[in-house]
Amino acid sequence: MNDTFRRDHVNAYGLPAPWQNPVGGPEFIHTPALDQLASESLLFDSFYAGSYPTIPTRYDLWTGRFGFPHRPWAPLGPDDNSLAEILTEHGQTSMLIHDTPGMTNPGYNYQRGFTGWERVRGQHQDAWRTDPGPYWEFAAPHKLKSFDTIQLYLRNIKHRQFEDEWMAGKTVKTAMEWLDHNHTREDFYLYVDMWDPHEPFDAPKSDMARYADPNFNRDWIIYPAYGRGTYMSDGERDHVRAAYAALYTYSDRWVGHLLEKLDALGIADDTMIVWMTDHGHGFGDHDLQGKPGGQLGTLYESNVRCPMMIRLPGAPTAGRHSSAICQHVDIFATVLDAFGHEVPEVDARSLLPVLQGETDRLRDHAISGRFGQGLEISDNIAWTDFGADHDGWVGPNALPEPISISDARWQLILSAEGHVSELYDIHADPAQSHNVLDEHPDDAARLHRQVISFFEDRATAPGRIAPFHAAPTTQPDVEPPAFFGANVPLFAFTDPNGKVLAFPDEAEAIELAAACPGSPAVRATTTASLAPEGRNAHIAAFGQYHWPEDLLPRD
Repeated sequence: MNDTFRRDHVNAYGLPAPWQNPVGGPEFIHTPALDQLASESLLFDSFYAGSYPTIPTRYDLWTGRFGFPHRPWAPLGPDDNSLAEILTEHGQTSMLIHDTPGMTNPGYNYQRGFTGWERVRGQHQDAWRTDPGPYWEFAAPHKLKSFDTIQLYLRNIKHRQFEDEWMAGKTVKTAMEWLDHNHTREDFYLYVDMWDPHEPFDAPKSDMARYADPNFNRDWIIYPAYGRGTYMSDGERDHVRAAYAALYTYSDRWVGHLLEKLDALGIADDTMIVWMTDHGHGFGDHDLQGKPGGQLGTLYESNVRCPMMIRLPGAPTAGRHSSAICQHVDIFATVLDAFGHEVPEVDARSLLPVLQGETDRLRDHAISGRFGQGLEISDNIAWTDFGADHDGWVGPNALPEPISISDARWQLILSAEGHVSELYDIHADPAQSHNVLDEHPDDAARLHRQVISFFEDRATAPGRIAPFHAAPTTQPDVEPPAFFGANVPLFAFTDPNGKVLAFPDEAEAIELAAACPGSPAVRATTTASLAPEGRNAHIAAFGQYHWPEDLLPRD
């Protein structure tokens, strides 16, 4: 598992580059290890995230059940029967090696059931090192998602010198050492979870040189703030994309080292390999940066359609593509099936028949969603802000996040009542530039019914489904719940790029302006007063940047 891998950044998929390589080199992205693995694997073209993002995805993988209808970002529950626990019951050795934050934090319990586990230290949000600064000052704090956690990360990497001391290198080295000691076992389940190329977008200089403009001299934003990404200049945005691509190539190289280890130990031809990611990421697509929440949390294909490849020794499907629609829950059933174990009654479906060439059909559609902060689940489970322990949650509590459903041709982004829904023909419009809901209302209605049935079939709490009962539309006749007033007092400054940044808290605005080059003056304003600034104004609310039009009532 590599976190945050966009499908259009894997050469083997042959997809158009979403933007230009800033260096202007002959290739958009360099992924030789994954390209080689793809040539030996079945490459899945329609693999979708279910529960979004990081920890909810692991829940789906661990349990074979979709978590997002019922539960937020949360620890593994005491009644959840995990894949590792089932394998242990059958006598299989299982090992978890990860650097991804949150999985084995106190109380999270995602190590439960594994024969052994190891957390590789030093990743973002890992309270590991305490060495005093000074630390690298790389960007104005208002452009960062969390200045404090970036400082923690910089403490962790202060003494880093060589590329094997970046996180993916450290984690793969740990996995290779485990293989040295355990490769003679009759069978085993090794799960390696790397957060790279997730933020912070911090790659070795040699990889940066492949993508970054050598003349770039602006802010290096290694963990950009979420929401409307137009607070960055064009050059800063291009540098963020280059840093992501560099970390992507670095991660690919270390995946290659792990695969080479299997060859060196003589077990590659007897080992099933599943390589996947949990979700994509926004880099200005649809004017969004990162993984924003609330009504900005629209799960487009670039967010939830993921790369995945499975190498099954001896399978007739090696080097081919599969159009079978599948999701992370299905890995649970596939692993159990590969070991010859019965799959319990869960949401998961085994991919083994697809891998063996018996069928290329698994699901009619995939459904993706995120359980928002403000939702009530049931009488005995309530929201807890576990997400803040890891990557944090953004977006207003009052807005249920849109649900996405994708089939072989369409993606419907179903918004809560009072908000605009979106329908895309993903064959004719893979960039999802044209909302065709008004032209194809029957297809939108069909997908809407499937979403409601999905929730009802899982006995989802009525309050969870209620916001989505209204028919999808581009012209809501109901005003959405107010969550930010037109006259909310704000405190704004204009940065050296001419971008207007506004904050509800005056002290925060003053502190951020003081850290900005030129220490611009802070002025009092309101949401409505910023409306004439249009998309040059960025209001920091609910942990992310909004344009005024995102927060003001519809005309």
